[in-house]
Amino acid sequence: MSRKTKKMTDITKEQYEQVNEENRSLVTDFLEYCQAVNRSPETINGYTSDLHISMVWIKDNVKNKEFYEINKRDVSKFQNWCIQNGLSSSRIRRLRSALSSLSNYIENMLDDDYPTFKNIINKIPAPPLTNIREKTVMSNEFIDKLLEDLLKENKIQQACFIAILIASGMRKSEIVLCNMNWFFGSPIIREGMYISPEIRTKGKGVSGKRMAKFVVQEIADKYLDLWKQEREKLNIDHEALFVTKRDDKWERIKCSTVDSWMEKFTLITGVNNYAHAYRHYSATWLKKNGVSIDKIRDFLGHNDSSTSEIYIDIGKEENLKGMLDFLKGSDA
Repeated sequence: MSRKTKKMTDITKEQYEQVNEENRSLVTDFLEYCQAVNRSPETINGYTSDLHISMVWIKDNVKNKEFYEINKRDVSKFQNWCIQNGLSSSRIRRLRSALSSLSNYIENMLDDDYPTFKNIINKIPAPPLTNIREKTVMSNEFIDKLLEDLLKENKIQQACFIAILIASGMRKSEIVLCNMNWFFGSPIIREGMYISPEIRTKGKGVSGKRMAKFVVQEIADKYLDLWKQEREKLNIDHEALFVTKRDDKWERIKCSTVDSWMEKFTLITGVNNYAHAYRHYSATWLKKNGVSIDKIRDFLGHNDSSTSEIYIDIGKEENLKGMLDFLKGSDA
């Protein structure tokens, strides 16, 4: 069964322009504040989308009232509307988080303008987290076939992209930051791995979590070389490893490009593809080849080995295989 996610209807510019001016001004001020305190572009883009959706809902469902007048009943109605439209619990929680962050900004930074305002978002319990997505577990044969098919179709960049994903276990927000000089020129290489500079990665805090990423050479090199040759044919002169062309100019891909590629890979393979499945594949591949969980933890950039364990897609039967090998040849 394919992994399916209910998508919100895109908010048009015309819809958002009908939101009352005070609410639009609050959103703009909040997003500018996020930039000023160095929130990641991914975080800001997420806030932008979620707040536009929320403000248009306010316009359509509670008479376009000003955000500081929103009450608990309105929050409950909004959450129920999300549930009725088939949104996952994690998606609803993300929308709530955006509204709560905006509320905190108003309460803490704009208290002179809104002295009585209080964040009420969390007064309404969030829906319990439910796993409505079926995990895609990828085998070595699946990966080999996908890479082979992409090369046959001359999708060199996309084949290289898959190779870097499985060779690094990067998140999609990390892999889009890859630059050519991480791999060519004078790359940093240790223990058979390319080592990136410290980049912004997933994590809490104002400035975000930063760490180096590791890419296994043996997996990546063939596809990096092919992509370098293809870039030279296409006269691509851009620092980003993965690029797209817009208005006759090459630019770095975005996470939306990754999502689009994943949809194409789903059509090619008949198996649902999403970037995080390749992160699971990397962890599982390392574990099957005898790498200890603490090393997998550091490779993936987790804080705790227990998190890394979640990424190991090895069934109980396979995990128990060979457990009693120590008895072979013994008198026991």
